[in-house]
Amino acid sequence: MKKPSEKSLANVALHYLRKHSASRKGLVQLLERKVKLQGDVPLSEARGLIDQVVARMEQDGYLDDTRMAESKTASLHRQGKSSRVIEMKLREKGIDPALAKKSALTSPEVEFEAACRLVKKKRLGVDPERKQKDFAVLMRAGFKSDMAKRALQAANEPELEPEPDDVAEIVRLPRHAAAVEVEARDEACQVIQLPLRPKAREQR
Repeated sequence: MKKPSEKSLANVALHYLRKHSASRKGLVQLLERKVKLQGDVPLSEARGLIDQVVARMEQDGYLDDTRMAESKTASLHRQGKSSRVIEMKLREKGIDPALAKKSALTSPEVEFEAACRLVKKKRLGVDPERKQKDFAVLMRAGFKSDMAKRALQAANEPELEPEPDDVAEIVRLPRHAAAVEVEARDEACQVIQLPLRPKAREQR
């Protein structure tokens, strides 16, 4: 059986990290599985090689637990995941518990946006008779009770139409006519006469 080397393990690590994100712990576990499958060298003897490869990946910028945790947190929030669920998923990925907790913490506004995304995704808050069940869905998803109530309440609020203020429109007139710009400001309309474009000289 083939004996693992630092070069072969580094190639395995690079091939994986170029396609997937991984934590330090996750990469170590990947290389450990590779050592068990690749050769007859005891895992205890290959740990030095694994540590060297992992350190090299960190030094070259392929591996960064903080960067991965922040990226994963932002992605999961966009999917409608709560901070509690995100912390759990980061720990499952091998992120240190303290770093997972710190990365998952976010502002109430971001947490509210995540709750609203889940409400929209699962069409919660639409049926008044399912109010308690919809509330339970958000609670099981890791959102606090006040955040769940707020998100469900927002689902029933009508969307406001944009105000007509600060609207500008260009009215195009026939060729060689002046362009007129109409600006709406505080219910007042201002018409601006723009200079005429010079006519092209006729070729003789």
